[in-house]
Amino acid sequence: MNDRRTTLSLLPGAAAFTGPAANERRLSTLGALGRIIIGGTPPADDPAHFGGSVPFITPTDLDGRRTIDSATRTLTELGARMVGASRVPKGSVLLTCIGADLGKTACTGVDAAINQQLAALVVDPPNCPRYVYYDLRSRQRELKSAAGGSAQPILTKSGLVRIPIVLPPPRRQQAIVEALGALDDKVELNHRLCATLAEIAGARFRAQFIDVPTPSDWKLVRLGELLDLDKGLSYRGELLGDTGLRLLGLGDFGARPELDVDDFPRRYSGRHQPRHMVVPGDLLIANTDLTQRRELLGAPLRVPDLGESPMLFSHHAFAVRFCPAASAGASSSTSPCSSPSFARAAGFAAGTTVLSLPRDAVLDHAIALPPERLRLAFTEVTRPLLARIDHARQESRALVELRDHLLPGLVSGALAPPRVGGPRAVPKLDGMNDRKQTLKVRSNLKAGDVYMQYPKGGTH
Repeated sequence: MNDRRTTLSLLPGAAAFTGPAANERRLSTLGALGRIIIGGTPPADDPAHFGGSVPFITPTDLDGRRTIDSATRTLTELGARMVGASRVPKGSVLLTCIGADLGKTACTGVDAAINQQLAALVVDPPNCPRYVYYDLRSRQRELKSAAGGSAQPILTKSGLVRIPIVLPPPRRQQAIVEALGALDDKVELNHRLCATLAEIAGARFRAQFIDVPTPSDWKLVRLGELLDLDKGLSYRGELLGDTGLRLLGLGDFGARPELDVDDFPRRYSGRHQPRHMVVPGDLLIANTDLTQRRELLGAPLRVPDLGESPMLFSHHAFAVRFCPAASAGASSSTSPCSSPSFARAAGFAAGTTVLSLPRDAVLDHAIALPPERLRLAFTEVTRPLLARIDHARQESRALVELRDHLLPGLVSGALAPPRVGGPRAVPKLDGMNDRKQTLKVRSNLKAGDVYMQYPKGGTH
């Protein structure tokens, strides 16, 4: 028993605990939980393999969602048969096992196929797949450390089956999932709220400035008359880590001009200049695309409020610096990426393997500038929407931080989740056995309060 507790205490998120819950946990491995499936891709030179009804999940689809119920790419039944061994059932736990995103996790919400950069764990009963998902999600750094590969990290199937995992009893696993899932439910609700508010602001912009004939009182101006561009920091990879200012890079740009709530940029401890710094609300434009598909080129990113300022940005982006002499309200309605015509500026990008957007191509791009009164009116309408988005994202980041802090204690037994299917737990304090005292505590509870029950010897 002592050897077992020592082994458990060595695992991240499983600190030594001497209470009753410690005796209920057991040490296992991922390979003992069920089947591990490594993905594959059908031959790309045959279009008959793609574009069907079978979701084809790739690391790009692991975008922070707990459940992947749709994928950017799909396979036909013919393509799916070509990779039949890579098909995974609904409820599987996905894990990115190669590259910079190694260790990212999600669960499948549909039957799907996965590509060769992903592994899937089909968890057998009575263990809970979502518990495994939360456990692995908290151990991304450990998983990267366990990976081999000289050019880029990779977790092979033989390495995955040996990865240890601490397993509480199944009912406790489910209770942990419910406790953490309640926090994630609120995070996802906030995400949908932000998406809706952003769409409202975008629709208002398009209706007022894009989808209308250009009035005669709008003035044609170069973007260079309204703004300047600073190129970001050319950084050294070995100086990325846990100290210094956060560094926004190309990986922080995506389909929506906001940073995902779970994606905190890494920190950079190297030297930098003031021109390499941005603050919340500033606008960045991606000037590089590594794919040759122009998916990110010219994409905007509004610098998020992560509770710390300033932040750095990499040489793969431009920071937009609006000129003080520009008319009031210009900064809110003349984002270089707001109009479809900006694609013409992105068309100047060059490069055989990496596309690069020239600075002059952006500054020389011409737009129709609305009168100041229209720009100010648009600013007044959208300011509260953006403020609400910022508030929701700050709340979500606090919830994510709380979730990630609770997880090790719930796994180790230092924290006990509310009972499955029972009433909410109340603080269990020494000397509270007297029924009158217990009733007195319960009488002070308010609707909506969340209480965690701590085992004897735990921390409050």
